[in-house]
Order: sequence, then structure tokens, then C-alpha cells
Amino acid sequence: MSVRVTEVGISLQRVTALLSSIPGAIPKASHAALKRAGESARTQAGRLAAAEYHIPQRGFTANSKQKVQTSETGMTIRYAGRVLPLLTFNTRYTRGGGSMFAQVRRDSGGGALRHVFTAKIGGRLGAFERKGPGRFPVEGKYGPSTAHMMQNKKVTEEMVKTIEETYDKRIEHEITRILSGYGR
Repeated sequence: MSVRVTEVGISLQRVTALLSSIPGAIPKASHAALKRAGESARTQAGRLAAAEYHIPQRGFTANSKQKVQTSETGMTIRYAGRVLPLLTFNTRYTRGGGSMFAQVRRDSGGGALRHVFTAKIGGRLGAFERKGPGRFPVEGKYGPSTAHMMQNKKVTEEMVKTIEETYDKRIEHEITRILSGYGR
């Protein structure tokens, strides 16, 4: 999943007008501001995912790979990750088997999963379902991946808003910093 931001709050015309007399200052200032905006977006992504899905923020960041690429005029944030075990989310189950209740998204009611049991297979506790009449084979039950969570429209819109706000604050700081003689 990829989030691409090409237009951020303060236009490059203003940055160009203020920093045009200093060689190399325009790309340096915009790159530094976009980089900081990308870092804050990475942090905000975990908060937004925790607000939409039943997963702690640390669970999201531990299971996702985020890569921020910045250019002079925009940035790309890529998310990748494997599907998360169903027990990572809000699940309730009994020890004796029976059914399991799972709720992945906070705005949905969740549901009962019949014929799903928990067991320690392969060194980890997981939710499994038998695929035949015998004991084996079993299939693991999983929720969405972190990249799929970031495809949620509400999460993406909030991230873009965070990027724009952070960029506006940071570009002012970078302009002041360069005009003051630091970072040349």
C-alpha cells in the first residue's frame, strides 16, 4: 500500500522567494520538512490504525514495514506487512473448544467463528480451523495485514492532513534556520 502526497500546505513559490538567494537552500529546506512530516506520519499511522482496528499501536508498528521516500516536491510512504494472527485482535474463546468470538474493526460488531479452536502449533498460540474430517490439516485464521489497514479511507485522509500540518510547521522552521545561517 502506498500513500503519495504531492501538494502540501505552503506553496513552493513562497519558499523559493525567501531562499532563492542561497544556493542549494530550497531543496534542503523542503527535503528536511518533508522528512520530518514523513516521520510524524509514520507515528500517526499507528495511532490511526489503533483507533480503527482492535490492535494496539505497538502491535501495528511491530508488524509493519514503513518506508518513506521524499523528493523536492512530494513524498511516498509505503506500507508492507504480513497478515496478523486473529488472536492479535479482540478475540474471546473458551479452553474446551467450541466457538470463538472475533472483532477486528472497532466499528463492527464482530462475529462468532464456529469450528475454530486455539492451539499451540509451531511454537505459537493461534486460531485454527480443521480442513478435513481428520485431525490434520488445519488452517490458521488471520486478520488483515498492516498494509490493508492503511487502505482505509479515513486513515489515509487523516494521515494526509497530519503530513500537511507538520510540513507547514517544519518548513517555517527550516526557512528560519537557513536564513539565520544554520544548515547552509
